[in-house]
Amino acid sequence: MSSEFIKSLGAFDALKITISGVRGIFGDELNLADVVYFCRNFSRLIKSKKCVIAQDTRPSSNIISNTVSASLMERGIDVYNLGVSPTPVAFREARKYGAGIIITSSHNPLEWNGLKFILEGRGINEKELKILTKENNFPKTHIGSEKDAAPTYVNDAARFIGKLKHSASVALDIGGGAARDVAPELLKKIGCKIKTINVIPGKSSRGPDPTNDPLRGLITASRKSQIGFAFDLDGDRLVVVKDGKKQSPDVTLGLGVASAIEKGYKRFVLSIDTSVAVEKHIKSEGGIVRRSKVGEANVVDLMIKTNSQAGGEGSSAGFILPEFNMCRDGLVTSGLIATMIGTKQFNETIQFM
Repeated sequence: MSSEFIKSLGAFDALKITISGVRGIFGDELNLADVVYFCRNFSRLIKSKKCVIAQDTRPSSNIISNTVSASLMERGIDVYNLGVSPTPVAFREARKYGAGIIITSSHNPLEWNGLKFILEGRGINEKELKILTKENNFPKTHIGSEKDAAPTYVNDAARFIGKLKHSASVALDIGGGAARDVAPELLKKIGCKIKTINVIPGKSSRGPDPTNDPLRGLITASRKSQIGFAFDLDGDRLVVVKDGKKQSPDVTLGLGVASAIEKGYKRFVLSIDTSVAVEKHIKSEGGIVRRSKVGEANVVDLMIKTNSQAGGEGSSAGFILPEFNMCRDGLVTSGLIATMIGTKQFNETIQFM
């Protein structure tokens, strides 16, 4: 993002405003007036006049969700409310309606919250972000409805992943987040035997970011399972626990990449902060790697421009398969990894990373 554009956001100095969304401490850096402001401007970009909204389990998510819904409807946008729903589910559903807003601050502490914007199944780009900061006026109407997208997502994801050839035992650490229903249902549907911890919404024995937490609870819970998966509050980040040890982001991303290679994919985009080991693994299998700037939206943008088939963001271990979802999808990634358990490719990938 250019320095000139950053300076133009002086009115929002306390907020983090990037192509990944708007984030801040609710009631301090982020208030409801800010929410109305950004939703009003986002409505300019919604050509379909339809928008899905979803939220994670933060204490402030309900009031922000109501404000988002009211702000969009005021501007003539049909709102389809998914309620508490993982980010990958919202991205998938937004493909059908043209746009989406997720009320989440991802892996940040619980007192934070924010807005993540979706257009045409992808995150916004820098040009669109600039539009979000401009004043605009729109006619007022009031339209709205509610929708449960989770069953459709689970069915679509299960078909995409396919059934396990051999049953796998999996321990899930939901982290008190939005994946509480979707992750167990998806993994059961493809043939996993599961047990879960931290399933009460908004309550957890660990922090919201599994990439920075030691995950002691999951390590204990996974002792009698073949693998453990931990999700962040909105379900787009995934961390793997194997043999009583929390694995690095490279392992999670590497296993996702390995599953894509197994599907025959050859064209990948990796953010520049992704380990060279992941790139070497792709090239050793005859694949092509392009590098993007850091950030999920930048990875997706380069994927679209180069017609790439898969990729990821190293720092968040975020694996992306545009064929199914143009976002980090920890839910589908967990299923793909589960299908590999016990295979030679699975063991070699962990050792290689």
